Amino acid sequence: MINLNCRLTPRSDNITASVIDGEAIIVNLSTGVYYSMAETGGEVWSMIEEGRSLREMVEGLVAKYDASPEQAAQDLDRLAGELVKEEIVTVSKASGGEPAPQVPAPGVRSPYVPPVLNVYRDMGDLLALDPPMPGLRDIPWQDAGEEKS
Repeated sequence: MINLNCRLTPRSDNITASVIDGEAIIVNLSTGVYYSMAETGGEVWSMIEEGRSLREMVEGLVAKYDASPEQAAQDLDRLAGELVKEEIVTVSKASGGEPAPQVPAPGVRSPYVPPVLNVYRDMGDLLALDPPMPGLRDIPWQDAGEEKS
């Protein structure tokens, strides 16, 4: 079991990720394997990117969803183990100055669905041969025949 005072840090050297419409899409650039986490999983990924500790994530899930602290902690521990095993995140000790969890208005809690890491290995070989290049769109490309002004 991972200590609730720890935090998960995305391995930015190996992965790129984005949350789109509440679904986290994660690509391991070194292996070509891609992942998705919808609903509560997308919420968890957002909290990971915010740098929250596992304890804060449990509190955030319990505040937003109809889940007990025990259930949320158990599900987060399982998910954290999967993320570490897939080399998507690293575990580090939480430091001081942690952000406070955002608590919605009382009584406004959504149904709880345990977060699930979906793994897609079918494109691994193709993505490993020609990985997406984060930031490539930001390069001002110029045709070879054009002169610099």
